[in-house]
Amino acid sequence: MHQASELGLVDKGLQGRAEWVIKETGIEEYLKKGGLYLDIGTGKGHIIGKFLQDMEKESKPLAGFYGIDIMDKPLKKVQKREAARRQKEWNQGKNPIGFMWATAENLPVKDKSLDGISYFFSIHHMEKDRIDQAIDEAKRVLKDDGLIFIVEDLVEDEEEKKITESVDRKLNWEGREVEHNYKSDSDWQDYFKEKDLEIVEKKYFESASKKGPIRHASYILKNKI
Repeated sequence: MHQASELGLVDKGLQGRAEWVIKETGIEEYLKKGGLYLDIGTGKGHIIGKFLQDMEKESKPLAGFYGIDIMDKPLKKVQKREAARRQKEWNQGKNPIGFMWATAENLPVKDKSLDGISYFFSIHHMEKDRIDQAIDEAKRVLKDDGLIFIVEDLVEDEEEKKITESVDRKLNWEGREVEHNYKSDSDWQDYFKEKDLEIVEKKYFESASKKGPIRHASYILKNKI
């Protein structure tokens, strides 16, 4: 699957999707110059690569936007684009996209060391018990003023779940045996209260499919003081 994704047409499509997600969520407005961030379930790396490029163009370069995944890794094309941006570090043999294989519930990161953690359509791929562990771990590694960015599909009923899951499986080349744990908007808001997280901003947006619209939400969160 990963080798096929290195094809130019697939890479271009994933770049377009990354641009769409960033535009719809407005998360870049919350990234700090010199900030250090981590993306959970980073997949092929297009979203964090775009963040790094955009912030440098705006003269607000980040200290880093690292990514972890247990199933996937950034494409060579994504790594090369980031290498061109940070040629000196690439020449020194460093990993420009800062990718690590790790699990969301056991991050190789020190307490209160990150300015933000993001989950772009990755939480619904976790088992229910792992979601709690992942959020607790995110709270551990965040600075006191750090933010959590969650972008997820919204599902209100079984019909919506069926449509969303069908599109999701095609997008991620998944078999039917893979379980998806979606939530509704109200489920998410109840969950954030349970985890003592305050919503800084939320946005809703949609994508089209042949079977109907797929609804999404972007939540920007901080720890309640």
